[in-house]
Amino acid sequence: MRIAPVFFALCASVLLNAERKPNFVFILADDLTYNLLGCYGGVDAKTPHIDQLAKDGMRFTHAYSASAMCAPFRAELYTGLYPVRNGVAWNHSSAKPGTKSVVHYLQEQGYRVGLSGKKHASPESTFPFEVLKGFPTGKSVREFMTRDADQPYCLFLCSNNAHAAWTTGDASNFDANAVQLNPIQYDTPAIREVMTRYLAEVEDFDRETGEILAMLDDAGQSDDTLVMLSSEQGWALGFAKWTNWDLGVHTGFIARWPGKIEAGSVSNALIQMADVLPTFLEAAGATHVPGRFDGRSFYRHLLGEEQPLREFVYHVHNNVPEGNPYPIRSVRNAEFHYIQNLTPDASYHEKHVMVDDSRLKWWPDLKAGEARGDARAIALLKKFHNRPAEELYQPDRDVYELNNLAGNPEYAYVKARLRAEMERWMEEQGDPGAALDDAEVHAANRAAVKGL
Repeated sequence: MRIAPVFFALCASVLLNAERKPNFVFILADDLTYNLLGCYGGVDAKTPHIDQLAKDGMRFTHAYSASAMCAPFRAELYTGLYPVRNGVAWNHSSAKPGTKSVVHYLQEQGYRVGLSGKKHASPESTFPFEVLKGFPTGKSVREFMTRDADQPYCLFLCSNNAHAAWTTGDASNFDANAVQLNPIQYDTPAIREVMTRYLAEVEDFDRETGEILAMLDDAGQSDDTLVMLSSEQGWALGFAKWTNWDLGVHTGFIARWPGKIEAGSVSNALIQMADVLPTFLEAAGATHVPGRFDGRSFYRHLLGEEQPLREFVYHVHNNVPEGNPYPIRSVRNAEFHYIQNLTPDASYHEKHVMVDDSRLKWWPDLKAGEARGDARAIALLKKFHNRPAEELYQPDRDVYELNNLAGNPEYAYVKARLRAEMERWMEEQGDPGAALDDAEVHAANRAAVKGL
């Protein structure tokens, strides 16, 4: 007789816990080239907290952004839509009027949605985050997390590391002469010195990550929280940010949810930032995930279940207002990455990184090497500045995409198939291609946004 009330109380508790919506914490870096993280093979920067996060959760080897620029990356992440559809197809641009974001969709599921750190998303009507001071673990952030134990939350913690001009962290941790450069870097003392400062910010982002995870532990929320971490797009040191090359659009991505996601698991599935919002909604128990998203949920995949996932990921680059118009589109499947430079007769120029007095150093040092007649400098400049109409790579074998297979007859069928898929996607998105990158079109877009 006495056992029955206890039994029913336990059943009620189990049912309540089973239906409890998880918290979501998304940790976002800034211009952090994914393969510098220890869990992705990096050897110079020490990233113990991020490496432990990977050991405790699932590390994705093929996670991508649709665009290797800050504002488009965030708009895709927050809206579940690709750049042309959400309107943020250029850096420093704003979403189309009426576009909804993660804030709206999760509020409908009973969540409060906050952001601390770098926002870089507008207009306010599309991205009405509760903005929290004190990144990453200040008083307002802690208050947000613990405000109401009965209400789940979603919190984006967005760092400025490792965005130029690299002033945080401790560069003295690194010996410039011993830093490992990759095959698309030109080896000079100035570039090596820049790398010590860049790597210092990679380590500082790891410190921030550790503080965030410790804060979750202190609040007793680690087991109830799905944590995701992304390294964002690649660096501004050439051949990454502001391009569609793999080093730019490839992001390090880790998901941890104790008791739900298998610790130490590795996924080779293709995912894209547009997939995060639908994944959150399915994890939150939404009975209907809107079909108008470009992203698709990988929630059940996180839990180790069978789930239909992507065959392709897609990428778009529109160079204005960062430089001269230079539209690029690309698509990749599990093995190949196809890139189409829509105006190949033009030369690529990006005003932030291709200037002679650049604090980034890589461009002026390459130009100096060219002036000396250095063959390596000349080859790297040609690859960056003058691009063919089509490029085809196998990024898993050719990480830095040095071997263009587009002209190889052996891969003609692969190239044609991926070209057709890219063209299908552009039509689906309403993407006019080169016309979208016209400076007048961009100016009209910005004028419309200012008028909101």
